[in-house]
Amino acid sequence: MTSQTSEHSTPSDVAPDRFPWWPLLVLGFAWFLGVAVELSPAGMLGGIADELDVSVTAVGTLTTFFALGNALLVLPLTALSLRFARRTALVTVMMVFVVSNIVVGLAPSILVADIGRFVGGAAYGVVCALFPAVAVHIAGPTHAARAVTLVFAASTLGMSLGAPIASLTGDAFGWRITFLGAAAVALVVGMLMSRTVPDIRTTSERRVSLVEAGRLPGVLRVCIGWALLMLGHFVVLTYIDAYLEDLGVPTFVTSVSLFLLGVGGLIGVFVIGRIAKKSVITALIAAPMIVASAFAVLALGGNALPVVLASIAIWGVGFSGTVLIYQRAILITGRRAPETATSIGVLLAQGGFAAGAAIGGVTIEVLGVATIPVVALVFVLGTIVIATTLRPAIRSAT
Repeated sequence: MTSQTSEHSTPSDVAPDRFPWWPLLVLGFAWFLGVAVELSPAGMLGGIADELDVSVTAVGTLTTFFALGNALLVLPLTALSLRFARRTALVTVMMVFVVSNIVVGLAPSILVADIGRFVGGAAYGVVCALFPAVAVHIAGPTHAARAVTLVFAASTLGMSLGAPIASLTGDAFGWRITFLGAAAVALVVGMLMSRTVPDIRTTSERRVSLVEAGRLPGVLRVCIGWALLMLGHFVVLTYIDAYLEDLGVPTFVTSVSLFLLGVGGLIGVFVIGRIAKKSVITALIAAPMIVASAFAVLALGGNALPVVLASIAIWGVGFSGTVLIYQRAILITGRRAPETATSIGVLLAQGGFAAGAAIGGVTIEVLGVATIPVVALVFVLGTIVIATTLRPAIRSAT
């Protein structure tokens, strides 16, 4: 059985007196880039489909394979990365991310592009598993909450700015330039990591296995709730371009929608963060309820463009708030093995990501693109139900 070490500070991991802006900004920008690349196909479905001579649904596999690489490899790769200093692991992951984007950018077929996305998803999974705990290590106990919020806010900016920039770049210069440009930026970020992230190492006073981490009270329920939210989110987001096209709006509205989703996300990080200061369990319930309300409006026939755009912004508020509070809940309930618990969360969340993209495609083929908010709503309601059961676990862990 795979096992990981519990986290303990070493002399290289001394809590700083001042907030360590530079390493955390580099980590944040790396996550910003990862989110932008993760979501970029959603705004370029038509262009990729035309050039590779495949259907829009086939292009949706770029999202599915990214998520599969993440879900299938996050546990073994996280286990491997914990054997090394975090700086070494993160720089290596960024170099793999560079290669994956070059493969996609030069791909002669959808199969080669899917392979590149699979590799990129695997690298991104390690980023998601390591970053929260690394941010806490760098910042120390005094600045831990602020550091985690900063890194998550940067990932939300990836949605609000990175994804629209990727979409606009694809429209202006072609989708291949988008991926090749992402590779160049990732190379620079990796170099900055090698200079700014401290050489964090951990001791092995007690090993905590994957099974033990999963059995910590509340960990699996938090992870499953997060996965259901991701599933519902990507049922709609993967095909947002096709959904808006079905409404008869101009193509540039996709970029506007992704921007609004991200702007809403920034608001959500702030709002849900404030709620969580008073009550984590209230935040765990409130955040997915916001997402559900947005999907309900879309499902009930919000065909007017202003209503659709407002709903997308509200969706962003709830989604980013949910990701923030659920990752925080994993760190709380999985405090004895934060990186191992987070890797379980990443596995299930990315499984939800892949399933959402696949279910969205099936929904379009069978029921039509207009029905995807209805299907998404069902899964988000599952997240809310699970959240109502978490109060004892959260209280016992805090």
